[in-house]
Amino acid sequence: MIKLNKGPEPAILALRKIAWTNKLMKLVNAGKEVPKSVINKYNHREIKKALKEECKNKCMYCESKVEHVADLNIEHIKPKAKDKFPELTFDYSNLGLACTQCNRSKGDHFDEKLSFINPYIDDPLCSFHFIGALIWAKSKDNRAKATELQLELNRLELIEVRYERMKQIRSLIDEYVREVNPTLKDLIKKQILIEIDIDKIFSHCTRTMTKIMIDEIQS
Repeated sequence: MIKLNKGPEPAILALRKIAWTNKLMKLVNAGKEVPKSVINKYNHREIKKALKEECKNKCMYCESKVEHVADLNIEHIKPKAKDKFPELTFDYSNLGLACTQCNRSKGDHFDEKLSFINPYIDDPLCSFHFIGALIWAKSKDNRAKATELQLELNRLELIEVRYERMKQIRSLIDEYVREVNPTLKDLIKKQILIEIDIDKIFSHCTRTMTKIMIDEIQS
């Protein structure tokens, strides 16, 4: 999980969200069934494109490349369920991008007093330890603990792919240490920095590992 910045609201939302919300809430308040054609307006390609850019094409929670793990899911930070926050269905500040598994695990769970970590507002580095292929909530951070457990941030398949990714970075670091040619050594260093950039998968885990290994080399 990385810190995210909310970009400008897509033009389609600025133009139509009020009408979309009014139509939706009219049905909700009347206790009527809401057709998918009404509620799914947020799946507009312009909205998806903006969210993909904000989230670096990754799940906002687990940092998996969305298309690599499942179909694209627009995430409602506060659930859009009729008994939760349907009025926020088209509110851009309430939208993010999540993989199918994180989206499914989070579901409609929401506790105002124990809300999940929101990377658009919270800095994940202040809430989690990134230890190898694991993401652990910091002691006494109950919101982080709830996020870790509910979203299953250490589910087996995630640990496995994080581990494989970290092995790749480690190989580059080992190559950097062995190389004696200064030009090639510098090129390898640049490649390492590219591979741990925030647009890459599991960047906080790989950055933490890289810092530990580089500090060990330099000590």
